[in-house]
Amino acid sequence: MQLLERVKNCNGCGACVVPCKHNAVKLFDRNSEEAMEHLPNHHAKQTAEAAEFEATGSYGSKEASGAKKVAILNEGACDKCNACVLYCPIFNPVDIPEFDEWYEYDPAFDERDMPKYYRETMRMARSGKHTEFVGTLCQIAALKSLNGDKIPQNLILKPLLCTKEKQEQEPCCRECEFYK
Repeated sequence: MQLLERVKNCNGCGACVVPCKHNAVKLFDRNSEEAMEHLPNHHAKQTAEAAEFEATGSYGSKEASGAKKVAILNEGACDKCNACVLYCPIFNPVDIPEFDEWYEYDPAFDERDMPKYYRETMRMARSGKHTEFVGTLCQIAALKSLNGDKIPQNLILKPLLCTKEKQEQEPCCRECEFYK
């Protein structure tokens, strides 16, 4: 079963990549050929967006490079352990803490290799080091899910404020359940 059939509103947080022992889950730019092969078949509402991309090379003024990621499962490599969905904060929601202070979003944050960033953050926090994690609420939810719905005391979370403009540009951000 394709991962996108189980997680309808994949936000590209990358939590599903971390627990996969077979490297069966990969993140692709939502606008890439690899993603286009899967998205229209599994997201009826994104068919129009796929057609828009075909015609214009962008989603509503968002250029093809730097687009939000989406998880694609290589079913031939998958052993059906379901770890990818077990740690998905959309499939298995986690509670997000309340934040008093927010940090300005910068598009450069979209370029980070989030699975690698999660692994490094968890490794540092588990070693007892003071660790700071900067991310959107979906990324914070992913990190919390990967930590068993817990945040160690030495791990400081710094949430990025997703602007209304960003939420309107990204198909998955329009339906974000983490920003209320």
